[in-house]
Amino acid sequence: MVDLAGKVAVVTGGARRLGRATVLRLAHAGCNVVVNYRSAAAAAETTAAEARAAGVGAIMVQADVARADDVDRLLRTSLSQFGRVDILIANAGAFRRTPLDTMTEADWDDMIDNNLRAAFLCARRFGLHMRAQGGGCIVALADVAGLRPWADYLPYCVAKAGVITLTQVLAKELAPTVRVNAIAPGPILFPDDFDSAAQQREIARTLLQRQGTPDNVAEAILALVCNDYITGVLLPVDGGRALV
Repeated sequence: MVDLAGKVAVVTGGARRLGRATVLRLAHAGCNVVVNYRSAAAAAETTAAEARAAGVGAIMVQADVARADDVDRLLRTSLSQFGRVDILIANAGAFRRTPLDTMTEADWDDMIDNNLRAAFLCARRFGLHMRAQGGGCIVALADVAGLRPWADYLPYCVAKAGVITLTQVLAKELAPTVRVNAIAPGPILFPDDFDSAAQQREIARTLLQRQGTPDNVAEAILALVCNDYITGVLLPVDGGRALV
């Protein structure tokens, strides 16, 4: 098992929602943390301050991780502050409804860029650094939609299915030095366009018949980070939704 005291973790999209929960869980486990954000500066500062209150180092770095230059800058800034990066949580993404009959090429590009391209750019850049460094761990955020796709969300589902395959290929490419795994959340935090009826439909499709929490995801990420004999795995955190 990996002792996280003094390790350095970069969490993309770390200001809010699942990213925030992950930052704080890693901080309480002893990690110094880099809170990446694209536009939510105030939320990122709040999250970083909460992490510092746990007694670790924490910085916030603005970067659009769908852009290679920004990813390079995120790595450089992290190394300048902490000297190394041991853990990457590729959490940043975007989600919205895109019905086939009204979906545009811009919708497609946006979902693929923010969910798949961003994960690839970060995992490649940080993964190669970790390999040269002598070790590290990457956890990507996929989605149960990559296994059980939904109508009206075509590019999102395709992107998350791509994250699953990306994880498996990178686990081979970066072995044995760097471990690469993924989490597939189910109904944890609903998007704004899900009304109460839509939320209840999703919850009813789980085996456990209840909604999960961001802490459920953060704990699963922590388990994959700490167990040094797991790589190439997709871990659903979905209340059994992938089986229904």
